[in-house]
Amino acid sequence: MRALRTAAVACLVTGLLTACGSSGSGSTAADAKPGASAPAGSGGSQGGGQGGSKLGAKEALLASAAVMEKAGSAKLSVSGGTEGTGEFVWKSPKSFLLTTKSEGKESKILFVGDVMYVGAGADAAGKAGGKTWMKIDPKATAPGAGSAGGFASTMELMDPAVQLAVAAPTATQAGTETVAGQGTTHYRSDVPVEELVAKMQLAPELKSQVLTELKKKGSTITTEFWINAKGEVVQQASNGLATGSAKILYSGLGTVQPTKAPADSEVFSLADLLKQ
Repeated sequence: MRALRTAAVACLVTGLLTACGSSGSGSTAADAKPGASAPAGSGGSQGGGQGGSKLGAKEALLASAAVMEKAGSAKLSVSGGTEGTGEFVWKSPKSFLLTTKSEGKESKILFVGDVMYVGAGADAAGKAGGKTWMKIDPKATAPGAGSAGGFASTMELMDPAVQLAVAAPTATQAGTETVAGQGTTHYRSDVPVEELVAKMQLAPELKSQVLTELKKKGSTITTEFWINAKGEVVQQASNGLATGSAKILYSGLGTVQPTKAPADSEVFSLADLLKQ
């Protein structure tokens, strides 16, 4: 279970899971969703290119949030502390598949609905009769399932529309740049680490672990967005993290289909391994 927790914390630290709503009396993930009052991020009103944005930073991020909410899915290329690719669908039915490589070995983590699947290495697959995915279901009674449920619920908060809305109040414009061949306006937002972690819907023990990791590099996380003239996020970055700087390049907005859960014949549980 410790290995699973380490993998999940690694995802958190890459910045993929840093958009979070409060479970208290403050703003929630639902509150952070762009509403009808958000300006439409389309055409020249968003700016982009090398000419800058006609909107203020807060308004530009809220406009982009509306655009990304409508898109609903994207392909991701992750670099920095973690190198890999992903396919993320943040519209229902939701799914997120992250594939990373380290020292020549490939690792996969998949979220489908409220369930998390971890790709099994050769050793684990051997002990599980050749099955290649470990299923972590928050509804299950297997040891550790409750903690995994916190990871699964966090997928709801990975939505880039929510991330933009959370970052909007403290956003500033940082210039214009060409990214992946597209003219973009660059925005930056500083979020205190303790405030960010407090808003994460995680078990207290895991919150403590994540806070410890993030605070190794400082008390503030800087989230950056590069937004094109259509209001689409082209690139996102998080700095001040324990792993250094992580960047996410978005492509294929609105074209990604949900990833299906592995077949039952390919799945084993943590309880199955503990029986070995």
